[in-house]
Amino acid sequence: MTFSPASMKLLPSTFILALLAVTVNGQEHAVHSSVNRLGANAEEEAFLLAARMGTERYRDRNVAIAAGFRRLGRDFPSMGEHWAHPGKVLAGHFNVADPAMLTYATIDGKPVLLGVVYAIPLEDGQAPPPLPGGISAWHEHNGTVDEESFLPEHSGEHSGERQGTRLAILHAWTLLPNPAGHFTAENWALPFARLRLAPPAAIPEFAARALSLAAGSGDFYANLLESEKSSIPSDSWRAALAAATDSARAIATARHDKAALSREQISALEQTWARFVARLSGHSPALARRLGEKRLDGEVR
Repeated sequence: MTFSPASMKLLPSTFILALLAVTVNGQEHAVHSSVNRLGANAEEEAFLLAARMGTERYRDRNVAIAAGFRRLGRDFPSMGEHWAHPGKVLAGHFNVADPAMLTYATIDGKPVLLGVVYAIPLEDGQAPPPLPGGISAWHEHNGTVDEESFLPEHSGEHSGERQGTRLAILHAWTLLPNPAGHFTAENWALPFARLRLAPPAAIPEFAARALSLAAGSGDFYANLLESEKSSIPSDSWRAALAAATDSARAIATARHDKAALSREQISALEQTWARFVARLSGHSPALARRLGEKRLDGEVR
């Protein structure tokens, strides 16, 4: 299964590498290899199986590095690290078994392969390749490095009517099941996997964001907040982030069931994130909205 339209012109390598920088600025007990538990249809299962088999050797990240994959960008709370192969992007092909990027996360001190990412440069009027169930899972990145590096998550929409060259992106979660869907870019089961916890069937995003602080994603949010230094005093956001991190860690470490969190603990994590966002909203309402501002038990307004 490949994609190589005749109209695709080979773009300058420096331009593609810049696009890559914009895009990502993404076995073990905690990672389950089964893809059937999410009820994927037969086409999706075949797609994921081909992707998983084609990248089986990259479970060992040293093999991926030897093959030419290099880390780009940050460790995202809901996506992990992105490792890209510039040559595969330059080729402009869509081969399910040969993705342009891999995603990893460190779990128990070891790099664990989570899934794959397809990256395809598109010209004016081009649409991404078809997928099982349609092409809606593809999204694009078109902003500058500064604009896109600090997004709380990667998502977007594609449109063949857009002008200019852009990069179409598709995440496929081959080894860490994503309750939101195999091709959904953000996988909020990841903070649970980092802490070797079983995620609930439906993951409240507020709870997952708070848990990501306990799982080591504080630096990501610190960088995000530092980028807003013109509107949020440093001492204010640092205090808010520290309080939220301490609260999340206390909840995560106080659990009675070592394999899962209780409903009460999930609720407490939601409240932790809501309070964190509330403390930021007075300084930067726009940032608070990006982080998921909503009314929760009357605390966030």
